[in-house]
Amino acid sequence: MKSSEILYTSSDIHKAIRKLFSHPSTSDSRVAIVAYVGANSESYLPNPDGLRVICSPSPGGTDANAIRNLISRGANVQFSDRLHMKVYWSRIRGCVIGSANASSNAMGVNGLQEAGVFLPPGTVSIRRLLNYVKPRKIRRGELRALDRKPTPSRRRAPKGKRVQAMDYLKWYKSPERAVWKCGWTDDEVSGTSKTVKEEALSAYGKREPKEWMSVVKGRIRENDWVLRFTLTDDGVRNIYWQYVDFVIQLNRKDKRYYSAEYPYNAVQVNPLSHYPLPPFAITPSFRRAFKRTVDDSMRDRILSAKTDVPAKKMIDTIAEHMKGR
Repeated sequence: MKSSEILYTSSDIHKAIRKLFSHPSTSDSRVAIVAYVGANSESYLPNPDGLRVICSPSPGGTDANAIRNLISRGANVQFSDRLHMKVYWSRIRGCVIGSANASSNAMGVNGLQEAGVFLPPGTVSIRRLLNYVKPRKIRRGELRALDRKPTPSRRRAPKGKRVQAMDYLKWYKSPERAVWKCGWTDDEVSGTSKTVKEEALSAYGKREPKEWMSVVKGRIRENDWVLRFTLTDDGVRNIYWQYVDFVIQLNRKDKRYYSAEYPYNAVQVNPLSHYPLPPFAITPSFRRAFKRTVDDSMRDRILSAKTDVPAKKMIDTIAEHMKGR
């Protein structure tokens, strides 16, 4: 992103913040001035080593364990009383200003409806904002005070209020359809490579990521939604979504996981509840339509495809099957 851009959804904000903070340059400065830092903040503030975080010491909003985790991983965390702004700033990559806190309550699967704006580097004076919010050191006992009241992101959604991704046919008819990709495998390998584990721990503080898949360079990218499935001689099985936090080239020494044909891993670090909604819901009717589409005519095309973006014919055929044609 080089020019100003309106961020219309929680998903847009989630992606923009990750672009600002992931894989930081040693010459960069990064600051998050955000009212609440909730549980699971590692999903929204990657690579916290060297990141300056200013948040409100508000019980019921900021999560004490999230603060402890950020500090243990090299972040400089300070408090600011009566803070309500949400600013994510990088000196060399730009700034996101919006309504979303660094929490699953704002940017997770059941998150609130958020909006924001991306501004290019040099637009926002972080010095003026810091002078305004007057950050201070965390006082003794403040984290224990936060422990006494759970944050919204720890609470369960009221029964019947869980937000669901849209139906495939609704996605199909929408004028601006969210993009997704196909990711198939013909086998299942247990465990995780050393290369992936080291990156997941460094960037997100997780020793074991949730999902990974072997990919060709450039075909699957960070922030992609991938429809994963196993493709066997008997047909399609195990259909589910994977979000891509990062893509990394494997070391050849990871012999069990390295493939010359698929030398990269696309990795999802956290459970799906930590991410915005996928493009559409994987319902029983979608599963049947997808399996039928692949079995009828798409198997050979999937195996020989030079891209992981689903073909228009596949997208149309799935819709036709779901309509009962």
